[in-house]
Amino acid sequence: MRKSNRIRFKHMMMVLLVFAATTIFNSCKRAAEKNSEKIIEKSIGDDAKVDIDDEKVVIKTDEGTFTTDATVYSWPKEVPGDVPEFKDGKVISVTTQEMNDAKNWVIIFEDVPQTALKKYKEELETEGFKINYTTMVGNGGHLAAEKGKLAVVVMVGDGNATVTLGSNQ
Repeated sequence: MRKSNRIRFKHMMMVLLVFAATTIFNSCKRAAEKNSEKIIEKSIGDDAKVDIDDEKVVIKTDEGTFTTDATVYSWPKEVPGDVPEFKDGKVISVTTQEMNDAKNWVIIFEDVPQTALKKYKEELETEGFKINYTTMVGNGGHLAAEKGKLAVVVMVGDGNATVTLGSNQ
């Protein structure tokens, strides 16, 4: 009976140590996030509010809101329907910026095939976008397109892509 109590005590102590270590780690991580928030707020100005939570950063000012989230792995639902979804590759990060009447998105992809830019250019044209310029170089290139109050810039290269969208409401 006495040996059984010792084993239970050891197990209980191990559980408590793991819990304590986890709590300390999370507290240190949150303290680091708070320090980073204060540094960013000071650099932007006292009216800025910064919230850092793991892989998501939200910055709010009088001029608008900037959000970047590395945990979003899909095409943003808020993107206007006129803009065709870039479907080649895997979304690894989405950044959103809202200022006054404008809203912008930066969507970063990986595992993008070489044919993606040409294919997306055709999709944009099908949706009525005017292609302002296209540059194809080696494994990639970039293009800029517009339609009314929408602007799209796409850069593709080395298996990665960045799609930047802008909308003036």
